[in-house]
Amino acid sequence: MTKPNEATTLTSPVKIDGKSVSSIALRRPQAGELRGLKMMDVMQMDTDAMISLLPRITQPSMTGAQVAALDPADFVALAMRAMVFFAKPADLAALEIPS
Repeated sequence: MTKPNEATTLTSPVKIDGKSVSSIALRRPQAGELRGLKMMDVMQMDTDAMISLLPRITQPSMTGAQVAALDPADFVALAMRAMVFFAKPADLAALEIPS
């Protein structure tokens, strides 16, 4: 099962505070950090909603402009990882495919 707080290795490293960063981790958002976002847009991985959400939960911290400039494959990978935060653990376990 995908663990949201594991770092995602980026296809194209980004510059954050002058340093080249090749992996980004996400942390679980608090309810207050979802203010101003429509949950339906977040759940549908709407690009604008994700560009607003991801800077709030990336580690190291990214700006909205940095998120918007991500390689599309990296953006989708981070957005998909963020979606895990919105499911209950039992629901995620039911989706796990046995090896």
